[in-house]
Amino acid sequence: MTNQRFKDDGGGTMEDLAELWLEGCVMAVVHAAGAEQGYWVDDTGLSHDDGSSNWWQLIPFGGDRAVLMGKDHELSGDLYDDLPQALSAGPGWLRDAWARDDRGLRSTVRAKAPIGFFHWADADGTQDRVPTDGADDGSGLVRAPYSGFNCRLFEPYYEVGDLNEAYAFADALFAAARARALTAEVLLPVLGCADPDRTRPFDLDSALRTAAAAGLTSDSRISELPFL
Repeated sequence: MTNQRFKDDGGGTMEDLAELWLEGCVMAVVHAAGAEQGYWVDDTGLSHDDGSSNWWQLIPFGGDRAVLMGKDHELSGDLYDDLPQALSAGPGWLRDAWARDDRGLRSTVRAKAPIGFFHWADADGTQDRVPTDGADDGSGLVRAPYSGFNCRLFEPYYEVGDLNEAYAFADALFAAARARALTAEVLLPVLGCADPDRTRPFDLDSALRTAAAAGLTSDSRISELPFL
């Protein structure tokens, strides 16, 4: 399902899962170092919270299978009570994941409720979602941090000095992440641009642990990047 997108049936998202994972995890690495907050990687997958009660979570299940769920706080719908019945008609791997709480799927739903949208992608390239009452399920808030907004890691308002140099640092970071070769040496210049006035050391250990958990380093336990 490489570079496949969730279908757009009026309530679906058209986000590229490969770029969503890669860019979101790079953000999580930068945030784990202490530059900002909002993205993180844990045993369940990649999560984002914008601090305004909007959130989404991407949970990979291997073989390009994935669940993407979240909530737009401006929409009132909640799928929590409907999910068990709705997923009983889903693919076998999803039913099993729900029953066994694989990757903390059921626990995450319980902890995160209300749930505004719940999508899944299968290994054969098919995608589907739990229907919602309204045409808009809120999944439009899911965007890759950079390509999804037609922007780059550093925009002019960052006041980073030499913007071209900052772009070069960012491009090198993304290239290393895509090659599963992210290191402190390629990360530090980006952190210095992201938070130039920082007086405390960056938490490189936390950042590199996050990178390894996301599959962005050569010593990661993940054998390959999800969706790529």
